[in-house]
Amino acid sequence: MTSLEEALAGILKSIEETRERGNSQALAALLQRGQAICAALAAPEQSWHDPIEQPASTVAQRKAA
Repeated sequence: MTSLEEALAGILKSIEETRERGNSQALAALLQRGQAICAALAAPEQSWHDPIEQPASTVAQRKAA
């Protein structure tokens, strides 16, 4: 698990606890943080693709380069 994933897990837990307590200001801040981390996790540089799953033409172009 990456540090971003760990941070998101912690925020999700905090969101649950905050909802139970009914603190709307803290909940809004936590939801905003959660959305920011989700956006960071969705960024292309955070993704990993198995080279075996790439189309053969892409692999051939890399070997030719």
